[in-house]
Amino acid sequence: MSRFVIAAWVAVAAMATILFNTSLVAAEVSLKMVSMMPKKHPIGKSYNGFVTRLNKEFKGEFQIDWRGGPEVIQQFKQPNAVRIGSIDMTLTSPSYVNGILSVSGSANYSNKTYEEIRASGYLDYMAELHAAKGLIYVGELPVTQLKFHLYFNKEIKSIDEIKSLKIRVFPAIAAAVKSLGATPVVLPMPEIYSALERGIVDGFSTGVSGVAKQYKGLIKSYTTPGFYRAAFHILVNPKAWAKLSPGLQKKVTKWIRTVEPTPYQASWNGGLKAGYKQLAETNVKAIKFPPEVEKRFSRGVLEAAWAAVKKKAPKEGQKLQNMLMK
Repeated sequence: MSRFVIAAWVAVAAMATILFNTSLVAAEVSLKMVSMMPKKHPIGKSYNGFVTRLNKEFKGEFQIDWRGGPEVIQQFKQPNAVRIGSIDMTLTSPSYVNGILSVSGSANYSNKTYEEIRASGYLDYMAELHAAKGLIYVGELPVTQLKFHLYFNKEIKSIDEIKSLKIRVFPAIAAAVKSLGATPVVLPMPEIYSALERGIVDGFSTGVSGVAKQYKGLIKSYTTPGFYRAAFHILVNPKAWAKLSPGLQKKVTKWIRTVEPTPYQASWNGGLKAGYKQLAETNVKAIKFPPEVEKRFSRGVLEAAWAAVKKKAPKEGQKLQNMLMK
């Protein structure tokens, strides 16, 4: 064989290798994501675990390019930014999507475990409802053990003292606050501190992560027991999602819904325990209602929430209540 022919074959082989490797690189899809909380916030740190595990699992096929949180796109605007294609995807509070899908916030109103919720068909039904509004609902990152509390700038000793107070809420908590006779004030989380400091609100509602440190000196008490459950929804723009092959879409969806929930929920345990410890150490009093009041409080906030959902969407609300409540 002539040197010319050998050289030609070597060149062809080299070109084939280059093209093959290029095709492998091109096959990996990367979507830009924003989240409801910044990367350095305790909640944002939990998102980092999710992104890291997903990117490791789907390396070479699919990657999340996490651009940041509300410093990139304001919290309440993220879901619509995904819907119109300004960003590919978001990891957000269900209630922040209420302006697009009025029953989205009902995800928080459950007394079931994540496994029970998944078995009910809830995830597929939410995907159907979101699709009708121009969003791909891939699944949720559940934190069933994370409960919400009402925090106050003074020591509350009875449930009647909550009446007439102004409480910062995210949309899903508004009905609960109204049921207690207080006034809900919807504000993004980054605005809580200044609103509390300036007296615009008398308290706020959120989980326990980072609260003692972030609001040190501004809060004196909080309600117990906690209520509702936490979950973060993963929403994607349809055109961005179409960049993944149908087979890859199924693989990612299955992984998010069946594999990731266990490590994600477990990643919260240490932080939640530390959060309650820090509240005690900074002398923020846990309000303990009498047993009959506690029972009425726990039942009342759920009843008020579901009544509000079904008022907006009777058919969908009832179906979701059946799926989320025992």
